[in-house]
Amino acid sequence: MEELTLATELLHEVKASARRWFVAFCIMVVLEVITIAGFMWYITLPTEEYTYEQEATDDSVNVINGDVRYGSETESHIP
Repeated sequence: MEELTLATELLHEVKASARRWFVAFCIMVVLEVITIAGFMWYITLPTEEYTYEQEATDDSVNVINGDVRYGSETESHIP
């Protein structure tokens, strides 16, 4: 009779342990879903866009393939 009570006691302990693991698993699933939902919300937020306009004149400086171009003159770019 003592073996039967030991076996039932062990089964109750295993059942309680399994319930704790199941609750921990459910909490982790909920946290993961919240994290994914938060990330999806974050990437849908609007972003700021900047537009720059620049007018070119004859005396403006342009760098093309390492050459500095002043209007129509060209000289090598030395770093």
